[in-house]
Amino acid sequence: MEELYSENDPSYSQTRVPSGIAPPTLRDLRRADDLSSYNPAALRMTHNKNRDQRYQPYSLHDSRPPREHRPSPDSRQPYDSRASHDSRPSYDTRSAPPSQQQAAYKPKPLDLKPRVDFLKCQKRLLIEELASLIRLKDTVIDYDFLCSKASVDKVYQLKERIQCAPKELVSQARSKSNPFERIGNSIFMNRAAVKLAAIDADFGLTATKNDEPLKFLDICGGPGGFSEYLIWRIYSWGQTCQGYGITLKMPKEKDEMNWHVEKFREDIPKDRLTIIHGQDSTGDVYKLENIKQVESIIKQEAEGVDLAVADGGFDFSGQEGQQEKVAQKLLLCEVITMLSTLKKGGNFVCKFFDMLTPFTINLVWLLYQLFDEICIAKPFSSRPANSERYVVCRSLTVAHPTDLIDKLSSILTHMDNDSDQQFIPRAILEDDEDFIDYVRMRNFRFITQQIESLEEFNMFIQNPYAIESFL
Repeated sequence: MEELYSENDPSYSQTRVPSGIAPPTLRDLRRADDLSSYNPAALRMTHNKNRDQRYQPYSLHDSRPPREHRPSPDSRQPYDSRASHDSRPSYDTRSAPPSQQQAAYKPKPLDLKPRVDFLKCQKRLLIEELASLIRLKDTVIDYDFLCSKASVDKVYQLKERIQCAPKELVSQARSKSNPFERIGNSIFMNRAAVKLAAIDADFGLTATKNDEPLKFLDICGGPGGFSEYLIWRIYSWGQTCQGYGITLKMPKEKDEMNWHVEKFREDIPKDRLTIIHGQDSTGDVYKLENIKQVESIIKQEAEGVDLAVADGGFDFSGQEGQQEKVAQKLLLCEVITMLSTLKKGGNFVCKFFDMLTPFTINLVWLLYQLFDEICIAKPFSSRPANSERYVVCRSLTVAHPTDLIDKLSSILTHMDNDSDQQFIPRAILEDDEDFIDYVRMRNFRFITQQIESLEEFNMFIQNPYAIESFL
């Protein structure tokens, strides 16, 4: 407790740990066994006499070997979808008369303080050095390296309970447990636009220099929420922009995921977005020839874009526990596309799903090396019960690093989606304490928030008559 601060302490905001972010506050003590025992600074003090042990798993009291990604069947709650029907909880979806309704549920006050702490690279490598490090190999996931295996298991147990509940109760519980849910699409075509608006409010992505038009690339952006917001934001203050976008062409039954520029706000010029379908007309960034066409088209009109945004994702229904692994190839393609088109000094925003596997962490570390600074953030409009977060990267240090792009492209053609893999040696990451501390603290903060939200979510499922109160 002595290492933690109260936000009432005037010295709190000036206090820094080596990674350059403020230390955890008393607000972060969600549970007695949570962040107080996961403080990297405290751990380093304990192990600074033996540097080879400074990154012991955070669950220091647990000497068990790493388990599989999902909890074992014996440890699951009765809500397991594979359990017998009789063991599942019963849900009452009927409306209760007012006399039987429970008193309003009183959650903790909302924390509206934005998390915009950037991490600046202090051990920057040359592009040639980065390229020489890249070598794809199989590995084993250690969830205690950058988070807590017990917390990861807790998240999956809570998610499995929700999966067994009726859709009607899930929808009601989602609305009740997330105060930002009622914002919805706001004035835009979808919720993605609202997320980017929240990120822009914190990070100033759309600020232009010398009144020059903003050039942006929307990677995997269908149906177009990110582009709609960017065009609206720039034109709302009288400036101009030019956008480019590529997204996977979907069949008719999933047409809602294709570009739908016609749904953009009527007060913005829709011709400001140039849609690129790639060399094979599929919009598939898994294919390097399509990425090269995006690069070629942009180079014909500009030296590069000022801003690249990537919001690609999948329908993870039924495989929520594997979404980080499923998204790895897509994330790699988005990074390759960004490096092929972003000019020096440009910014990048990319959606991730958890940061627990070596491959994902390698991508984040690579961005940390390539940009002047990065920030791992979760906008308020992003549902707290899900695993998504965004990496905001400011000021690319080297434009179009050809050697690095070639190495990453080689990984794309050889990576195995069925195996756990890495392409940067773990020892390189362990040697960068600033980076490790930063990612750890972000992971603990997000997973703590996620567990609390999922528990509240389940509470509203089990008690559908409870009334939410965010005041």
